Amino acid sequence: MAVKNARKILALIRYRKARERERRFVVEGIRLVEEALQSDAPVEQLIFDRETLEADQRLQQFHREATRREITVQQTDRRAIRNMGENQNPEGVLGVVRELAHSRERALDANGPLILFDRLRDPNNLGLVLRTAEAAGAAAVFLSRGSVELYNSKVVRASRGSIFRLPVFRNEDLPALIEDLRNLGVHIFCTHTRGTPYYEFKQLARVAFLFGNETSGVDPDLRSISIPMTEGANSLNVAVAAGVLLFRQREPA
Repeated sequence: MAVKNARKILALIRYRKARERERRFVVEGIRLVEEALQSDAPVEQLIFDRETLEADQRLQQFHREATRREITVQQTDRRAIRNMGENQNPEGVLGVVRELAHSRERALDANGPLILFDRLRDPNNLGLVLRTAEAAGAAAVFLSRGSVELYNSKVVRASRGSIFRLPVFRNEDLPALIEDLRNLGVHIFCTHTRGTPYYEFKQLARVAFLFGNETSGVDPDLRSISIPMTEGANSLNVAVAAGVLLFRQREPA
């Protein structure tokens, strides 16, 4: 059975321009579809491999939930699902999701640290950052212009569902954002190998951490913070560095 709008869905999977134009993206597999449904993400359509649906109770549960929410459901054969998706084993289900909308004002007023990225380009790193930030109670993530696309399939997979729940704001003008945060009383630190060790700073109620290869050029007045390592060690992966600083904020004062 042919999938309605198959070409459009295939374009959403393959092309950034299509995702940006349609303001939609595709999730593949049981885990991500389940996370999207449980997070009340704006799922518009689910496409099932008919044979797998008949044998898998979880897919049957997704089908019932989609029917209850009046989400469009289509069934097709395994070959069609495999040809449409990036994953050679898509586990019998694909979902089309609208871009998530978050309140910027609410995110800036929320408790929890903020994460800022200057031109973060690795999709797997961004996905891991989103998982870490959600686990550590971050209020929001802000991505500068020139960063990796948020709805890149690698980002979506690596986030393991955090992308559906954590507010993320894209294409930010970092100098303007930093000025806004200062006006709101947020203390902003940029990470730098020669910065003050993070454990020498007292914990602050409102804090933002800025990560990037050239963060010193964003604002020379920012306070630098570092994560000391043993001699000869390479720099930390940005997701690991974010985790160290974020979980430090969760420690009792």
